[in-house]
Amino acid sequence: MRFCDRSSSVPRSVCVRPWFALGAVLGLLLAGCQNRDEIKRYTVKKLPHSERKVADVPPRGPMPAGHGQPAGERMLAAIAPHGRTFWVFKLMGPKEAAAAQMENFLSLTQSLKFSEEENSSPEWTLPEGWTERKETEGTSTRFATLTVKGDGEELAVSVTRLPFPPDRPTDGVPLMIVNLWCEQLGLPEKKQSDLSAEEQPKDAEVRQLDVAGTQITLVNFLASEKPAAQAPASPGQPKWTVPEGWNETAGNEFSLAAFAVSDGTMSIKTTVSRAGGDLLQNLNRWRGQLGLEPWSQAEMTKSAKVLSVDGSDGTLVDLVGTDVRTKKPSCTIGVILPRGDSGWFFKLTGDVELAQREKAKFEAFVQSVKFE
Repeated sequence: MRFCDRSSSVPRSVCVRPWFALGAVLGLLLAGCQNRDEIKRYTVKKLPHSERKVADVPPRGPMPAGHGQPAGERMLAAIAPHGRTFWVFKLMGPKEAAAAQMENFLSLTQSLKFSEEENSSPEWTLPEGWTERKETEGTSTRFATLTVKGDGEELAVSVTRLPFPPDRPTDGVPLMIVNLWCEQLGLPEKKQSDLSAEEQPKDAEVRQLDVAGTQITLVNFLASEKPAAQAPASPGQPKWTVPEGWNETAGNEFSLAAFAVSDGTMSIKTTVSRAGGDLLQNLNRWRGQLGLEPWSQAEMTKSAKVLSVDGSDGTLVDLVGTDVRTKKPSCTIGVILPRGDSGWFFKLTGDVELAQREKAKFEAFVQSVKFE
């Protein structure tokens, strides 16, 4: 069976076999039908608190090992920069069901269009059978959710926006995001040269493709068959002690580990992640999620506390407000710990009463962190 792609700018004579290898598809899109899945090289263009203060956290650095997705889960994702915002499209699901949507996901990616305005949102053409839901405006980074049903599975594509402040470099952001996913899925870390390598490992493929002048990074990853906890350790990987009563659970697309606690109708979740950004900006992002006014530098210094973690000082905050998405009272207790050239984020969120009850356990959890 062959699939002829007539929706993109490639010649109509270009025929593409079903996209069961991302590298093969991109090679075919650029070079036409071949006798084997040969991958072609092409040029990648760089796109434009106290007296004990915790240092600002820069936005770049190696990603840590995470607890991963279930073995056999496939990730299809695209990272599209526009101005200083990175738009991330990500589908995660059972490997066969996700594989069946590869051609549609590539078609979605090829249809992306941006206007000349730097802060504009992308436009796209939905593949046949897909539906779209725009998220409520607010502080959440989730912009839209696309869904499709196939093979008895309903799959979702999250569309997320990641804005970067004007004083931070963005050249290494796609690779940073890719390596975060590698750690989550128990895959080896990628180097910049891997993005343009002719040979790509099976089920761990990364490619960059020009779509209407935008350099898009595409991935086709399959979660390691090894349990995530047994994934190879990377430099700086921490260990911690999970408090009694905390249950490991699914996190969001950027968390490396997540734990849940519930009591009747009350629930909280603690996530662990690693990223970059200015300390005050990150704390104000958390405040915005609770409908709170942003802090000034002086207000942060006055209100935030210092928590010692494995010999380093982290910034601890305890915030109570109204979740802008659910419109319900909510609490965020969080610690941002600078380490190396990036930062670790430990964040407990949920019902105010249960969060305050678990606060001591949360602080003990964070202080139990030990780095290799």
